[in-house]
Amino acid sequence: MSRQPLLAATNSPLASLTRTGLEKLFHSWLGASGRRYICSVYALGEPPAFDCRRAVIAAVRRSASGAVVLFTFQPGPNEERDDFRLWTQRAHACGASEWHVHLLAETPEERAFVLRDLSPEQRLAA
Repeated sequence: MSRQPLLAATNSPLASLTRTGLEKLFHSWLGASGRRYICSVYALGEPPAFDCRRAVIAAVRRSASGAVVLFTFQPGPNEERDDFRLWTQRAHACGASEWHVHLLAETPEERAFVLRDLSPEQRLAA
């Protein structure tokens, strides 16, 4: 039995925002646990407009076949723009075009869980 990435089955724009002009600003992902995560979408070149200490961030490649998480990370507590530029360089090298930022995990433990749950290594089909 081969393991294949789950793409369309695990992510989608928010249906409630269809035709509002906001549908490209938010995205929903299902983690390996089956939990749903709402993310704000940012272009890769945009500087962070969020509190990095509270963020779980996914580098995402979007194509005609859908969106796929390439890697996830959580900026450190002292993350500055220069360090974020290094993540941006890595994302560009992997072919990412967007940041999907989850800000709703309130504790460090919750953020660690989300980080693992959205990791591409965890989101493989059996």
